[in-house]
This record gives sequence, structure tokens and C-alpha cells, in this order.
Amino acid sequence: MDQISKTVNSFLASIVGVGLICFASFIFLLASAQLNNSLLGDLLARVAGETARTARTESFSYWGRVGAEVADGLGYGLPLTGGGGTGVIITPVVIVPTAPPAGTPAPAAPTATPRPSSFVRSSPYSEGGLLLWRGLDASQQRLPFGVSLKNVAQQASYALQQNQGDLLAIWLQNRIRQCEPLYNQMVQANYQDTSQTQTIISAADTLIAQCNPRLLEAYARKRWATLATWLAQVPPDEARAAEVLGGLKILIGNKLDGPARQTRPQDTVEVSVQSVPEFALSGITFRLTAGALDALLGADKWQLNSGPYPVPGLLFPENPAEPALPSEADLTPATTAPGTTTGQPEAGASASSAQPGIYIVQKGDTLYNIARKFNITPQALIDANKDKVGFNPDYITIGMELRIP
Repeated sequence: MDQISKTVNSFLASIVGVGLICFASFIFLLASAQLNNSLLGDLLARVAGETARTARTESFSYWGRVGAEVADGLGYGLPLTGGGGTGVIITPVVIVPTAPPAGTPAPAAPTATPRPSSFVRSSPYSEGGLLLWRGLDASQQRLPFGVSLKNVAQQASYALQQNQGDLLAIWLQNRIRQCEPLYNQMVQANYQDTSQTQTIISAADTLIAQCNPRLLEAYARKRWATLATWLAQVPPDEARAAEVLGGLKILIGNKLDGPARQTRPQDTVEVSVQSVPEFALSGITFRLTAGALDALLGADKWQLNSGPYPVPGLLFPENPAEPALPSEADLTPATTAPGTTTGQPEAGASASSAQPGIYIVQKGDTLYNIARKFNITPQALIDANKDKVGFNPDYITIGMELRIP
């Protein structure tokens, strides 16, 4: 009898031991899944066993393929970061997941593509790009953080992958190319360096006026540069506090001087502006008097170590103007048959070429319109002239000679 009991107990102990091992392996496997593609994750997976590690890897790979196929089937095959879209002619296809990496420079213009065999006015993808350019989502509602030039460029690029002759996508691509130098200058300058703040402010003003008034990032970066300039003077001019802080959210910290049991108007208080992570703008901490806070927020409307409190005013305009939109001519396919380019303008175009293959810029010409006259892409025209001294695709002047490829 004792032998039978010992055998049963041994068997049960073995089962419990195997169960504990399996349970531990499962826990290690779950932990390694959370740390996939990391050294620690691989170490945990090895502890769980090579078979479990292989199963984890193959499972991730399989479901990754399934996810990609489902996304493709739904028309979301190209992942983007943040943005919106709009439909003017056809139902737009807008690819809008998460917000873009903050402060990311606008992508460089794509390299030259083969000449399209035909042109179309627009497509669902380029219509989505136009929505993004207007700062709207697919339901025509305002995007909370305005226009993302990066997303517009990606949407236009995706439209051109589907059809290289998409005229609306070409127009959007040209607009991004024109905005790109100033935008990159604005986001790459350090707003915390007062020697660079004026560069940011000037670039932001020009982008709002000449690129897109719904580029809300320009307003935010201009404000942060203004804040840095204001705080460079110690103590800051509190008469400007409402102007500089209007529309921002501030956190109230400790009182830095004065009696412990009361707060007098002249006492200094620690104040922090909340960050705007969507634009890579970090929080800024400084000092104001309690009297200045009373003027900003109202007496008895704030407390120490509390917040955030919205400062009356606007960071972004309530109704920014509509950005420039393509004209009817911009979206009208060229009448010249594809592939019949002779180096001379099509009928109705200016015929002031000095020699075959050379076009002289006339009043009202743009790089895009010249390319359309010769039934070529703007990028092909840029590539044909990029080695010319003084050539700038963003600024062409009357009388300039352009080579026609």
C-alpha cells in the first residue's frame, strides 16, 4: 500500500512539475512577445525554449502578413503618419493613421519618373491629398493640428504611384516642393537658441502667407520662438505676458519667495507652459509674479501647484484662410498627344524659343505650366536644368532659358 501511495504521489508530483514548467515557459513567452526584436525578448524566448521562440517568430510573421493583406484589401496599403483628406471631384481615399513625427522635415521631392503615357484630372488618392492640403479630414472636418506637409507629400506620391499622369497629384507635389525649403529651415532651427528665433519667426510668417495659412505648426513654432525671445530678458517684461502666453496652457508650481502663509502680488511663482508634442515643442519653465498671474487668469482663479490653466487668447486662428487651390487649367490634361514632344511648345503656347529644345520663360509662366506645354513631368524639366548656373525650380524669371528634355 505504501508503495502504491509513493508511486501515485511521485506521478502527481511529476504532473505538477511539468505544469509549472509549461506555465513558466508561457509567462516567459508572453514577456518576450512584448519585447519582440529586442535582446531581452530573445533571451526570455530562449529560456522558454527554442520551439517556443520559433513559434513566436513564425506567429508574428504570419499575422503580420495577414494584417498587410487585409490593409491592402481595404485600400490602406501605404501607411502614413497623421493628416486628413478631401473630395472635390470623386470620393477621396485618405490614408490617416497617427500624428506625424513632430518637427519632421518635409520629404524631398521624388526623383524623375518616366513620362506618363496619359494624364488624368485627378484620382481618389490625389483628392485625398487635396483634403490634407486644405487641413480637412475625409468628412470635411478640420484636423485639430492642421496641415501636415509630410502627409500631403506622401499622399501625392502614392497617387502618382498609381498613375504618373495624375495632374492634381503633380500640382500638390509642386506646392510641397515650393514650401519645403522654408519649412525645413523652420523646423531645423532651434527655438531655444535666441540667435535662431528670428529665423523661425520669419520662416513661419512666410509659410503662412505664401505656402498654406492652415499650417498650424508654423503658428506654434513662431510662438515658441517668441517665448524664447521674451524669456531671454530676466525678468521677462510682464506687460507682454498676455500677448506671449495667450492661447497656451500653463501649470502653476511652487511659490519661490515671500511669506509662507499668504501670496502677495510681488511674490515670485514658478510657471510652466505645457508642451505640444505633436510639433516637438517641449514645455518651458520660467518665473512670474503672483500679480502677473492674477492679470492673466483672474484673481483667486488659480492655486499653487495646480493646473493646467488656459490663458485667454488664441494660439491658432479660429478660421484660417483657405490655401491656394489648383485652377481649372492646372487640372486640364494637355491636348498634345502623348509622346509627340518635339522640343517646341504645343499649339497656343508661347513660341519664343531661341532654338529647338530651348524655351524662354514668359510672363505668367510656372515650371508646372511649362512642363505641361511640352507634355513632360515637372521633375523631368527640373532634372534637365538642375546643372544650369543660378537655376532654382522655385523661382524662375522672365527671359530665363530652360532646356526641354
